[in-house]
Amino acid sequence: MDFEDFPVENAHRILTPRPTVIVTTVDEEGNINAAPFSFTMPVSINPPIVAFASAPGHHTAGNIEKTHEFVMNITPAAILDKMWITAESMPAGQNELEAAGLTWIPSEKVKPPRIVEAAGHLECELLRISEIGDHNLITGCVVSASVPSGCMKDGLLDVEAVKPVLHVGGKEFVIGDHVRRVD
Repeated sequence: MDFEDFPVENAHRILTPRPTVIVTTVDEEGNINAAPFSFTMPVSINPPIVAFASAPGHHTAGNIEKTHEFVMNITPAAILDKMWITAESMPAGQNELEAAGLTWIPSEKVKPPRIVEAAGHLECELLRISEIGDHNLITGCVVSASVPSGCMKDGLLDVEAVKPVLHVGGKEFVIGDHVRRVD
C-alpha cells in the first residue's frame, strides 16, 4: 500500500465523520443561544464527563464561562437543515432555536433548555475551560441525561432509528444509520 503526505494543519479532517451536537446555553439574562459543534467527545465514564471545542469568541463559550452550564443535544438527520440555521452568525441575545424553528423545553437540572427534536440530551455543569491551540476545550460533568422514547436499543443509541448526523467537513455530513457488528 502506498501512502501520501497529508498537511498536518488539516489533520482534523482525517478524524471524520464526527458526532454533531447542538449546544444550548443561556446568557446571564436567560436569553437562549444554540450552535452546532462536531469537535465533541466523551472523556470519562465515572464520573460522566463530556467535552467539545469552541472558538474563544463564540457566544456559546462566553455564556458557559459566565453561567457554568450547557446542554449537548444529539442531532438526528430529521433536523439537519434546522441545525445548520443555528450555525448562522446572529447577534448576542437572539434565539437561534426560534430562528431555526426548533422547539425547546426546560432541562431537569440546568438552566439552558433541551431541544425537543433532539435524539438525546446531556445536561452539563462546567468542569473547566482550557485554551488549546486556537480553540477552547470545554469539559462538563453530565448531571442529567434524557432520550425520547424509541431512541435506545440494547442500551445504545438506536442509530438505525435516530440516524445521527456526523460531520465530515464544511457543509458535508454523513447520516449514521447503519450498524455492523464485529464478531
